[in-house]
Amino acid sequence: MSGYPRDKDPNRHKDRYNGVSADEEFFGLIDRITYQMSQVDQNIGEIRSLHERALVATNEPRHKEAALERDEKVAATNSMISEIKENLRETADVCKRSKHDPSVTKSQMTARGGRQQALAKRFADQLQRYRQMEYEYSQRNRERLERQYRIARPDATEEEVRDAVANDQAGKVFSQAVMNSNRLGDARRVLRDVEERQADIKKIEKTINELAHMFIEVSEMVNQQQEIIDSIETAVEETHVSVVQARKEVKEATVLRKKSRKTMWCIIIFLIIVVIVVGLVLYFKLR
Repeated sequence: MSGYPRDKDPNRHKDRYNGVSADEEFFGLIDRITYQMSQVDQNIGEIRSLHERALVATNEPRHKEAALERDEKVAATNSMISEIKENLRETADVCKRSKHDPSVTKSQMTARGGRQQALAKRFADQLQRYRQMEYEYSQRNRERLERQYRIARPDATEEEVRDAVANDQAGKVFSQAVMNSNRLGDARRVLRDVEERQADIKKIEKTINELAHMFIEVSEMVNQQQEIIDSIETAVEETHVSVVQARKEVKEATVLRKKSRKTMWCIIIFLIIVVIVVGLVLYFKLR
C-alpha cells in the first residue's frame, strides 16, 4: 500500500512471527495504527471540503467532479478504517498472547493493554467525528432538496415536502412539480440535480450506517480489553499481597529464631552456672 513512510509500511510486519520480539511486534502495530489514524483525520478534512464543493456546485459538471473525487476519498478512508480495526484486533491478540509469555511481566502486560485500549478509544472518537460530519452533510443535502421543492410548490405542506425528499422517485416528484409550475424548461435540469442529490444522500447514509456498526465493534473491543486489564491488575494485586504476606512471615520467623537463640544461650549459661555451683559444692564437701 503506497503512501506509508518506510518505517510504518504495513508490509514491514508481514513476517513478525518469525524471530521478531514481542515488543517489536506490539509497538510496530501501535506505530502503524497511530500513523493510519492521522491519515484518516487528514482524509476526513478533505472529505468535508469535497462535500462542501458538491453541495454548493452551481452546475452538473462541477457537482459530478466534486462528488467523484469525494467518493474516491471516502472509499480510501473507509478501507483504511477497516484496516485500523483489524490492526487493533491484532494488538489485542498480542496482549492476550503476552499472558503466556514468561519474558513479559504483568506490569508490561498491563501497560500494553492500557496502550491498546487508549488507542481504541481514540479510534472510536474518530469514528464518531466522521459519522457526525457525514450526518451534517446529509441533513444539508436534504434541506437543499426541501428548498427546491418549496420553490416548485410553494403551497406544499411540511409532510409533502418530507415525503418528496424521502421518496425513491424524488426526481420525478420534483420534475412533476416544476412542470406544474409552468417551468417546463427547467424540468430536465431539476430531475438530474435532484437525482444526484438523492444519490449523495444514500451514499452518505450508507457510510453513516457502516460507521455506526464499526463504532459498536470498537466499543466492544475496548470493553473486552478492560476486562483483560482488570484480570491482570487483580493478579498483580494478589501477587503483591502474597509477597507482602511472605515477607511478614519471614520477618516473624526471623524474630522467632532470634528469640529461640537467645533462650538457648540463656539455658546454656544457666546450665554452666549450675555445673560450676555443683562442682564447687562437691569440692568443698570432699575436703
